[in-house]
Amino acid sequence: MALSKLDDILALADIRPPLKVHIRAWKDDVYLADPTSDMRDEWEIFVNLHKDKPAKWRAKLASLLLCDEHGTRIAATEDAIAKLGKKSAAAMVEIWDHGLKLFGVTDSEVEELAKN
Repeated sequence: MALSKLDDILALADIRPPLKVHIRAWKDDVYLADPTSDMRDEWEIFVNLHKDKPAKWRAKLASLLLCDEHGTRIAATEDAIAKLGKKSAAAMVEIWDHGLKLFGVTDSEVEELAKN
């Protein structure tokens, strides 16, 4: 049977619990949220707004996904993004790689977003 009512779709439990990920560069674990459509849109808007200038793409993605074990974002401010931008590139790349998979974004899509 197809989902034919908005209430049926909204009642779906489609968000998974946070994913515990080991970050080798930090020798510790972090939690990454199961991204919502709003989170993906926020990231794509950020990419489009910064396509012609330097931007903290990895830090922004990390800020959207880093959360506690309950899924509450822990780095949702501009200040947090600035601070994450000063963290280890290796750690941010690890989070970036996991984040792109969670968002369902390929590297070629990232390049295309930057061009458009």
